[in-house]
Amino acid sequence: MNNTTMTILLAVDGSKYTKRMLNYIVSNELMFSPSFRYVLVHADNKRLLAPQDDPEHALDAAARFLESHGFTAKRMRRKGAPVDVLIQASKDLMFNLIVRGSRGQSAAKSAMLGSVTAGILERTAVPLLVIR
Repeated sequence: MNNTTMTILLAVDGSKYTKRMLNYIVSNELMFSPSFRYVLVHADNKRLLAPQDDPEHALDAAARFLESHGFTAKRMRRKGAPVDVLIQASKDLMFNLIVRGSRGQSAAKSAMLGSVTAGILERTAVPLLVIR
């Protein structure tokens, strides 16, 4: 019997895209078992504009949502740019998968503004699942 457990990084920022991603996780038990290890990671790189922007609020809300569906997750808050934080966390904890929500911007808009998704893909070999 294999004791290897999937360890999955869930990138959270408190946005509606994070909520969409979390809904996808709990709705797809064939892909995401409650027995897997989940770590909610928040990159704290901006000043707070509203209460929902607070990293602790975003992490707590995501953890409560997962718990209400039978999932448990550890929480990790790190200061820095999202790409840097997610890449470093994936190295430190050796995740099997990174999952994040996305706005689904057009290619032109993404090229002009930069893209967290592109940055992650360029800098890690860890598989990335983007939920739109």
